[in-house]
Amino acid sequence: MSRSRREVSYFSIDELERVNKIRRDFIANVSHELKTPATSLRLLAESLEEIIDEDPSQARLFASQLRSETERLSQLITDLLDLARLESGEGLEAPGPVDVRGLLMGVLSRMRRAARQKNITFKWKRFGRAADYTVQGDETQLTSMFTNLIDNAVKYTQPGGRVEVTGDSDEETVVISISDTGIGIPEKKLARIFERFYRVDKDRSKSTGGTGLGLSIVRHVAENHGGRVTVESAAGEGSTFTVYLPRS
Repeated sequence: MSRSRREVSYFSIDELERVNKIRRDFIANVSHELKTPATSLRLLAESLEEIIDEDPSQARLFASQLRSETERLSQLITDLLDLARLESGEGLEAPGPVDVRGLLMGVLSRMRRAARQKNITFKWKRFGRAADYTVQGDETQLTSMFTNLIDNAVKYTQPGGRVEVTGDSDEETVVISISDTGIGIPEKKLARIFERFYRVDKDRSKSTGGTGLGLSIVRHVAENHGGRVTVESAAGEGSTFTVYLPRS
């Protein structure tokens, strides 16, 4: 009996250390990610103060950069709050019937302007109107998941490319795939793309406003709904993210 208690105690200590390491890593990552835009904001503000009267055109440029950095910082904070809520394990906030097809149409409508600016074509594929795409879930979380996936597809697809949304549904599962003709992901990096703050290309992610949290949010939303998300990709050949959501 005493041996069993010691074994449980050792396991608990190991588990506590693992949790503490995750917490330390998360705090270190958050501190680093927040420090960069905060430093940029301070430097831009100082530069703006120095030239605002002497060089109005340069001042406008700094003001534009200041707004961009502020938006990036705001998005990072929003993503951190969303991820913290998803990881808390509290479950769905407002579960109910959600029409995934209608939800996707709304997301695509909002993303259409960004796609037009890059001459990217949106295409529906095998998305039958007769099929039922209703799942039980949290509409806010599902919207966040598909917004992140489609936003990434647009950001990482070159001008003139294509983003395809494919839907399929049976009595048990709704399957949604988002494919693009973008830059793709090297095979050796695929295993890590759903990790918090992981970026395939840090410079490219920062230039597009990425926070490194979007795909982690996608994974947690899918899992919160009893589903999963997979990815198929190759560098230079585009990517396909597929979400599987149980009907009930």
